[in-house]
Amino acid sequence: MLRLGLFFDPFSASKLITASALSPFSSLDYARQVFDQIPQPNLYTWNILIRAYASSSDPTQSFVLFLQLLHQCELFPDKFTFPFMIKAASELKAFLVGRVFHGMAIKASLGSDIFIQNSLVHFYGSCGDLDLAYGVFVKTPQKDVVSWNSMIKAFAQGGLPEESLELFRGMEKENVKPNDVTMVGVLSACTKKLDLEFGRWSGKPKEALVAFRELQLSKDAKPDEVTLVCALSASAQLGAMDLGRWIDVYIKKHGIKLNCHLTTSLIDMYAKCGDLEKALERFLKMVGSRLTRALRAVHGVQKTSN
Repeated sequence: MLRLGLFFDPFSASKLITASALSPFSSLDYARQVFDQIPQPNLYTWNILIRAYASSSDPTQSFVLFLQLLHQCELFPDKFTFPFMIKAASELKAFLVGRVFHGMAIKASLGSDIFIQNSLVHFYGSCGDLDLAYGVFVKTPQKDVVSWNSMIKAFAQGGLPEESLELFRGMEKENVKPNDVTMVGVLSACTKKLDLEFGRWSGKPKEALVAFRELQLSKDAKPDEVTLVCALSASAQLGAMDLGRWIDVYIKKHGIKLNCHLTTSLIDMYAKCGDLEKALERFLKMVGSRLTRALRAVHGVQKTSN
């Protein structure tokens, strides 16, 4: 690139930086070497490298790069820069630094940007200031699923499970469709709720919800039968129909084989949550499959005897 003079072409340079910093085989050291060879990197290129550092094992480097951006770039940080910086502050629990970024975003008339607001909700929640997190959330004019997820998670991790679950109900009223991240937050809230209200239990439902939540965050592990059964049991006890349905969908989505224990837990959950039709449907499927196996077995015996 250097011989061809492509470092002087912003488009070519930014493509190389993106590949170096964000690809599956990225190398931040190499990306930084490439970046340092660019005479006048554009704002997009700055943002790419800042983003990579914010998600790295050393987010402090994004702060250093941000200061260089302020001194060397003709353009002021934009609505893409600040979410990356706020993410870095979240990772480091750098409350005062994050507050500075919040102030700078407001001063730049970017305070109402949805990406910045969502980042701020997550940041304040991570730092334990739920009042500020909720303040930003309430002032977000057009909340998306990320907005709701960030606040649900903040309440759950901050020890306010009731508020988290109430927010989940509010999300449904606003016709915002929950996703996997939403349900991980709800599972976390249910775990805390079990801690507060169902301490007399054996502990298995709580442990199942904790394990299920952690397994959802893991790419390598999957919940086993015990975890799923106990998570469904907890959903039934709490009357958490939406959570139980989501676990049902999760089972189907991941092709988990329905044995007697899982099927019984699903029937129990739907029955206790008031969806008797769904409970009956599950029951009939279970009875039907058993009857089919029995008939096949009889048929096999008849063939053998003949």
